[in-house]
Amino acid sequence: MDKILLLSNENSADMLTNLQNAVNKLNIDFPIKSTDDKALMSYYGVMTLPTLIINDELVSYGEILSEYKLMGILKEKLL
Repeated sequence: MDKILLLSNENSADMLTNLQNAVNKLNIDFPIKSTDDKALMSYYGVMTLPTLIINDELVSYGEILSEYKLMGILKEKLL
């Protein structure tokens, strides 16, 4: 099953909003899990948030991506 994981905190709320908008605009039905779980951060070897993981692949970290950029990533990774 395809999955989208966003490791984030309250300072990266814009990333979650952009990600939700991108998913909606592409009309794809994949659940987005957003968490600040330190064990997951350790598992993926990241300390800088936000971190975007798609299908267990680290895609982006340390930068709030635009909705447009996220749409491109989602098209490449999921469609």
